Parts: sequence; C-alpha cells; structure tokens
Amino acid sequence: MESIEYSSPKQAAESGEMPQHRFDLVVNGEKIGAAEIDYFSKPIPLYQVSDLYVDFEHKGKGHASQILSQVEEWIISRGKPGVLVDAVMEGDAASGMYARRGWVSVPNTPGLHVFNWPADVSLSILDGYAMRY
Repeated sequence: MESIEYSSPKQAAESGEMPQHRFDLVVNGEKIGAAEIDYFSKPIPLYQVSDLYVDFEHKGKGHASQILSQVEEWIISRGKPGVLVDAVMEGDAASGMYARRGWVSVPNTPGLHVFNWPADVSLSILDGYAMRY
C-alpha cells in the first residue's frame, strides 16, 4: 500500500525534525522518499523545494513523479511559484521529467528551476539565488 503523507512545519518541529512542509512517500509502512519545502518571502513569496528524493533501491518506479505531482498541486493551490535548487543538472536523467512537467530552467543559473512562475516577474530576480534554509 502506498500513500503520500503531508506534514506542516509545526508538525515536523513537534516530531524533532526541521520545521518544513514535508511530503513523505510511504510504501508498506516504510518511508521511501520525500520532498521538503521551505517558504521564503524574498525575492518574491515562493516555495523552495529543498530536497526531493527516493531511496536508491526504489528509483526508476515512478515514485519521484508521484511525490512531485503532490508538490506541484500544493504549490499551485497556494498561488505561489516553486523553486527547485541544485536538484537536477542539465543532462541528468531527471532533467527531462522536470521539463515535461513544466519546470523551467533559469538561464545563467545552473541547477535552478522554477514552476508556476508569474508571467509578469522576470526570472532575472533570481540571479545569484542560492539554496537557503
């Protein structure tokens, strides 16, 4: 049995984890992957996908796509853009998955991708953007 379980930053902190939004993929009672998301108000209000992973022995089965679907729906429902930092480099096997799903590579910023980016905001405001906690 598979499920994706959401935890708020408050719930994560109460369990001794970093206070982040989390989407944990649980298969047969075992967490095999997750996405961790932080909110930042600058340079514009956005959600940074700080980590998206699937345990090595479970890769190649569509699990990352499952998690990412939940993350994307969640980002859209909040009306904010998402930023993915250092998770995928051009030419990586996963880069095609992100591109097909609407994640856009930010020019001149290797490893930085955006999703649900506002049309009236230039990507240039992300020049020099680095992963933050």
